[in-house]
Amino acid sequence: MTDTAMHGGSRAGTADFLGRTGELAALRRCYEEAAQGRPRLVVVEGPAGIGKTALVRHFVDGTARGGVLTAAGEANEAALPYGVLDQLLGRPVRTDPLTAGAALLEPLGELQGEHPVVLVVDDAHWADAPSQHALTFALRRLDADRVLCLLVVRDMDDPGLPDGLRRILTDDRALRLRLGGLGVRDVAGLSARLLPDPLEPAAALRLHRHTGGNPLHCRALLEEVPARTLRSADAALPAPRSYTRLVRDRLARCDRPARDLVRAAAVLGTPCALARAARLAGVGDPPAALAQALTHGLLRELPQAGAVTVAFPHPLIRAAVYDRLGPVRRTALHTRAAQAEDDPFTRLHHRARAAHGPDERLAAELADCARRRGALGRWVEAAPLLRYAARLTATPADGARLDCEAVEALLFDGREEEARGVAAALPESTEEALRCCVRGHLALVAGDIGRAATLLEEAWRLRVPGADPALEARIAEQHVMVHMMRGRSSQVCAWADRARQPGGRARSGGTLRFVHLAALGHLGAYDTGFRLAEGLPAAALVGAKDVELLMGRGALHLYTDRCGQARQDLERAAELARQGPVPLRVIALAVLAKAEFQCGAWDPATAHWEAASSVAADLGQRWFAPVIHAEAALPLAARGDLEGAARHLRLARANPVVRESAMVEVFVAYGLGWLAFVQGDPTAAVDRLLPLLAHEELDFTAEPACVPWRDLLADALVAAGRLDEAEEVLTTLHTRAVRRSRASTLVAVCRARGTLHAARREPKTARDAFTEALERSATLDLPFERARVELDFGAFLRRTGRRTAALDRLTAARAAFDELGAVPFLQHCDRELTACGAAPHGTASPRHGLTPQELAVAQLAATGLTNRRIARELVLSAKTVEYHLSHAYAKLSIRSRVELAARIAPSAEAPGTAG
Repeated sequence: MTDTAMHGGSRAGTADFLGRTGELAALRRCYEEAAQGRPRLVVVEGPAGIGKTALVRHFVDGTARGGVLTAAGEANEAALPYGVLDQLLGRPVRTDPLTAGAALLEPLGELQGEHPVVLVVDDAHWADAPSQHALTFALRRLDADRVLCLLVVRDMDDPGLPDGLRRILTDDRALRLRLGGLGVRDVAGLSARLLPDPLEPAAALRLHRHTGGNPLHCRALLEEVPARTLRSADAALPAPRSYTRLVRDRLARCDRPARDLVRAAAVLGTPCALARAARLAGVGDPPAALAQALTHGLLRELPQAGAVTVAFPHPLIRAAVYDRLGPVRRTALHTRAAQAEDDPFTRLHHRARAAHGPDERLAAELADCARRRGALGRWVEAAPLLRYAARLTATPADGARLDCEAVEALLFDGREEEARGVAAALPESTEEALRCCVRGHLALVAGDIGRAATLLEEAWRLRVPGADPALEARIAEQHVMVHMMRGRSSQVCAWADRARQPGGRARSGGTLRFVHLAALGHLGAYDTGFRLAEGLPAAALVGAKDVELLMGRGALHLYTDRCGQARQDLERAAELARQGPVPLRVIALAVLAKAEFQCGAWDPATAHWEAASSVAADLGQRWFAPVIHAEAALPLAARGDLEGAARHLRLARANPVVRESAMVEVFVAYGLGWLAFVQGDPTAAVDRLLPLLAHEELDFTAEPACVPWRDLLADALVAAGRLDEAEEVLTTLHTRAVRRSRASTLVAVCRARGTLHAARREPKTARDAFTEALERSATLDLPFERARVELDFGAFLRRTGRRTAALDRLTAARAAFDELGAVPFLQHCDRELTACGAAPHGTASPRHGLTPQELAVAQLAATGLTNRRIARELVLSAKTVEYHLSHAYAKLSIRSRVELAARIAPSAEAPGTAG
């Protein structure tokens, strides 16, 4: 919407506005701060009728000089996905919350200019959950933007606000304006506006005490009660009539066409096109009917390009009109609306609202449409359709089954709080195996692995074998995830077979096929895994229905040292997963980042790990978040950003799932050990990693490619002088690497053995080990590991007096570390070069002075992409891209993209879509 959407029909209210001088001053300060490129968020909070909407409108009318986007949540529309976002964008949205949030960033970026953009969401607690999640996603990504966001809520503790949005609203950076009633002087001023003679101070005080200064109640009494009663100290003041009655009286003063138009708009939901509401109402002269509705404050006009659009001035007005329709008129209007609707989802929504009681045929249609939507990854639509179907089925057991499907759909859409609400309301008649399955799934998402395992074991025990294959598949799929989190890959494979539906098909929508192939990789059964994926074409030709399989094939390539092929598969998988369930999207980004890190593409790896952690935080994927944070710390530590690495590891350790999941524990311990090792504290690294020896029996830890913690433990033990322990670790690791033909692990083993023998003063054995490591690394695309071989070999050669040979090795290592931006290792190289009598040569890479975000923007700009396209790729606003690019120019002392392309090689490392 444009700024006229906010202003339309509100001038009279602005003229009547009184008081709130402190709140208005605070809003204006925030507006000025936003004008300086510091985005601000303001929460306007207070009970119904206290004047929240009036305050915001008065502020916007009197202050906003740029674009304004506005929307309002409505209680009757809470089940319709993206009702609020549709209002903000002026077009329908049918996608996942993250893509929708990214779509909101575009107009926020485009409308920024000399003046800030003002984004208003009234009654945000009534907004539909997908819109709330999309808004959360967008707000987190406002960085250097000229944006002021005003969210209006009744109470910050309202259960209608999801946790992610509530965290943003209660953040220290958000301003919270809690509105109380008007002061006595303002009540007197309001009486002067509405009465021929204003109330005396004593009468104004009495009215203030009676209403608590609530503007809505004050206005109602001033309009309804005779002036003599208001002024009489002896007369009792009545309670103000209800808002519903006020709306009813206004409606009664309209002619029938205007009344019918307002009722049709209430059924359609607003905003809606005037022509569409008039057709539904059967109104022959829409402008005349609208004029009456505007006069009585029942509708407001929102001029938009090509069509007149109408909306209710306040959601309470719509609620009052809709609730007073009565079942006969409501059914007739919804039925006609369904007949005129082209969109299948909206058509079914109206049919469901028209239904009065059980309707098995309609319930079946709703459930069928929901499952088809789910198969396409459109869980945002599947969930409400399943809820409608559950309410329309005649059998409580069938209704409970449909509600359980809705829980799963909500979890796939990242809406854990809603899912918990549906699960908590399951009737007592719900089949116990089904109830345990749902509760187990919820416990798994929350990261309570032990409880999830207990519940799912009970669900499997209580099921009737063969009676409900779909339920058995659901239970089995959740068992797959529990055993993966516990590091028991053999059990993963066993349950994955049970989770397949009749005919061998895998269930659609989860992560089953990916996890199965990854588990086969953990077991060393690479051939079996590749056979399961052998029907897949080249990555670019794979469709969305096979994204899990493509991810699994990518993981197998990664485990078998085919990093280039792994990256191709996983880049395509991450692209396809953008439309899939939230857990799949998070995993796709994280596994792609892992492949990029191993390939030496550290910039996109950092961007993708950051994106994965952001998605996990936005949509409650606590079960996998520690893995993302632990791995995101790896390139940061390797580049010397020790504070950034420590921040990720603090977030990882704070998550309770670390204590529940052996798999997660390994990832987090490795990250902590790596940070300690890079900081030069091998003893601390050993302390972090030695406890992992307790997990030797787990299938997950048997595969050296999953988490190379044994390589690091050996390095740390050698550095700490614990040589015999290091040799024992290396012997075990070597045996496993040979058994599984893990070339990359053998490189690390040979390098670590070289340092071990050097520490034991066994130069010939050390030289042989380093030489073997160098030869093996030549066949692999692992630039960081090869550079470490060059560095350690060069240091050994210098110490044994072979300075010329050492210089060759150290020079090659320095070039690689410089390209990667591995500052601590680069500094180690420079110390060795200085000890060789050679000054370190070569200039620092231009990326060293840029933040990861600046570098990501600069690399994409160097490819020739526009700011708008870069914003879309990195899920930022165009203004934030402009901000980072200008900082990159300043740091690199350049002024054009031509110069940028010469300084920053675009290469294949430029990150793709990070969200």
